[in-house]
Order: sequence, then structure tokens, then C-alpha cells
Amino acid sequence: MNKNIFGMSLVAILVIGAIVSIFIYGNLSKRPDYSTMQVERGDITQEISLEGKIRPRDGADLGFERGGKITKLTHKVGDFVEAGTVLAHANAVDLQAQYSEAIDLAKSSEADLLQYQELYKKEKAKLDSLKKTDTANSSDKKAQKKQIEASEAQVTSQEEKVAAAYANVENAKAQIDKTVVTAPFAGVISAQDVHEGEVAQSNVPIITLASQNSYKIEAFASETDVRSLKAGDSARGNLDDRPESYFDAKITAVDPAESEINGISNYKITLSLSENISNLRSGVGANISVAIQKKNGVVAVPKDAVFEEGGKNFVYFSENGLRLKREVQTGIYGSNGNVEIISGLNAGDSIFITRSNS
Repeated sequence: MNKNIFGMSLVAILVIGAIVSIFIYGNLSKRPDYSTMQVERGDITQEISLEGKIRPRDGADLGFERGGKITKLTHKVGDFVEAGTVLAHANAVDLQAQYSEAIDLAKSSEADLLQYQELYKKEKAKLDSLKKTDTANSSDKKAQKKQIEASEAQVTSQEEKVAAAYANVENAKAQIDKTVVTAPFAGVISAQDVHEGEVAQSNVPIITLASQNSYKIEAFASETDVRSLKAGDSARGNLDDRPESYFDAKITAVDPAESEINGISNYKITLSLSENISNLRSGVGANISVAIQKKNGVVAVPKDAVFEEGGKNFVYFSENGLRLKREVQTGIYGSNGNVEIISGLNAGDSIFITRSNS
């Protein structure tokens, strides 16, 4: 009986010892591991990271001002066209007929004007002749002057008719121009959603033209980040299809109105490239870093060295071989993982960086 009690007691002691050992080992394994470093001064830059895409600097959705059946498409998707190139024609047979009629009427009016002008010249010459004739009386001269005035009025009236006729010609020509789609700038046709023979509606885009070798970046910033961004800010980034190559850019516009993306308000940021980059493609992803604040020669330490307690920031520093806690005031957080220390530490101080083994 005593042997049984002794055996059970021994087992209990061993179990308790094992539990205590596991507990102690576990806590030791989770005990923070400290490394030390000397505080130095350096440069620190605070950045905001944005994700965006390459977009053509100039882009246009083009359509007919006057709809109709498409009679001709002069180019296809992927073609490069110069500014002023005609891209599409719509049926303009009736308009062409009206244009021809307007031209004929204008020419006829102009011919009539020439006749009236010749008649006016003859009437003036007749008056001059009367003035040189001794037998001509004053009533003859007076009658001739009235004839000249009437002839002059006919010339003036016909000049107005000629001007109106040519205005009709210009209007007819303008209507024909509305059945033609023309490239407003040099670029590449990126979309063409119609075929010859189809009917196009007025002012409905049928062709998309994108500028070539002239691109911008469109990115979106959160409500928090956009407060720190402004036109003129410098940026640096790379592209998804060439991550090893970096380029410089600059913010050219920050949209004041929000854009909803997946139900979240964001603000469009437009950036210009500071250099020409070959073989750019619209839609390629861009990763952008915008430097919003930079300080040179400040006291800075790794973020791992700073911890928070009770709403205040602290570091562990070394003094006379002891590890002591000291309150610090932090400034900007840099993109390199460092944080500015405004007060509480000086260059040359030795601090501890905590790294948990758990």
C-alpha cells in the first residue's frame, strides 16, 4: 500500500516537473532577443506608395457628328495615323447633291453680279458723256443720276445674294464634313467597334485614338493619403513589365472629386513621366512612390527600436551596462524602415532593438 502511494507520488512529481519545464522553456523561447546599435544622424524620407497604370497622354473617342451608313473605314486597329487623317466616311450622297446645287447657285449669282456691275459702269459712263455735251440739259443729267443710283442698288442687292449663296455653300460643306471622322492628333487606333455597311448614330463613338510615345500614369490615392499629395510633387516608380528599371515622374493633377473603386472612395492622381521610355504600352501596371517629406541629418533609429506604452513612445537604451527605458518623441517615418527621433536620444547613444523569437 505504501509502495503504491510512493509510486503514484513519484509519477505526479515527474508530471508536474515536466509541465513546469515546458512552461519555463516556452517562456524562455518567447523572451525578447535584444541587439544593440549606436544612434547616428542621417537622411530620412517619408513616402506614399501608389498603384496605377500607364495611359495615353492624349486619347479620344471619335464618332460622326451626323450619323448614317458607314461607307468607308480607312484604317484598322493598331494603325498609326497623322493628325488630320480621315478615318471614316458615312453616306453623304444627298449632302453632296445639295453642295453641288449650292455651288451652282453661287456661281449663277456671281455671274448676275458681274452683269449688274457692267451695267452700273455703263450708266456712270453715260453720265460723264452728258456732262461733256453742251446740248444736254439739267433734267437729262438728273434723270441719269437716278438711273445710276438704281443700278448701284441692284449691285449692292446682288452682292448680298452672292454672299448668302456662298454662305450656303459653306454650310453644305460643313454638313458633309460631319459625315467624316478625322484624327485630331497623331496616334494609334486602339479600338474600332464598327464595320463598313453598318449605320452609325450621331455623336456615338466608333473609333478610339490613343497618342503614341506620349503617356501618363493614372493612380488612385486613399482619403488619408490624398491630403499629403499635391501637383508638383516628385515621384519615382517602376513598371510591372520591367520591375528592375526605375523612372522619375511628377504629379500633374490631383482630382478634387472622389472616384468609387469597389465601394471605397479614392482620388485619381495623374503623373507625367520625366523621361521618354521606349516601348510603353497602355494598361501596364505602375508602382509609384511619392516623397512627401524629407529631412537631412536627423537622429533616426529603426522602427523596431521604438515601442508604445500608455500612448507614449519609448526606447531601451544602454547606460553604464544597464538596460533602461526612455521616452522619446518621434517625427516622420521613413520608407527605409527608420523613424525620426525629435527628442530623447542623441547621436552616439547606444540603444536596444527588440526582436521576438516567437
